[in-house]
Amino acid sequence: MNCLTCKNRTCFIQNNFSAKQISEISKIKKVVKFKKGDLLYKKGSRPKSAYILLDGCIEIIKKDSRGGKKDFYFVEPGELFGYRSLLTEEPHNTTVKIYKNSKICIFDKEDFFELFISTKGFAKKFMIFLSDQLKRRQKRLDEKTKI
Repeated sequence: MNCLTCKNRTCFIQNNFSAKQISEISKIKKVVKFKKGDLLYKKGSRPKSAYILLDGCIEIIKKDSRGGKKDFYFVEPGELFGYRSLLTEEPHNTTVKIYKNSKICIFDKEDFFELFISTKGFAKKFMIFLSDQLKRRQKRLDEKTKI
């Protein structure tokens, strides 16, 4: 699937780059279909890719020491995920489960890092994205700790 013809207007790529850049980025990603119940990756596995949910629904799960769900959230279509472990080169600290049939855009590790070099403005836009993610997580924490 070509990113230029994608109808997902909430996508990180769609919202941040020119048509020419989107066309180039589109060449390096794969779109893979997953079925409900599939695991995209497990806690402790080595990161190999960054991902964008094209459509469907996935659940990011963090378990407590007894194996129960400690924290989880659903990824929105267009959202970039799986990048944190890729950047830190540490094993994933969450498990990603397909909640309903989904299509996911996959950027292999080397290709994802190449975007920082080859795509003008990618690094800056990625840092802005990370800052927004931190703000949203802080807001969620603040809401959980309100008395």
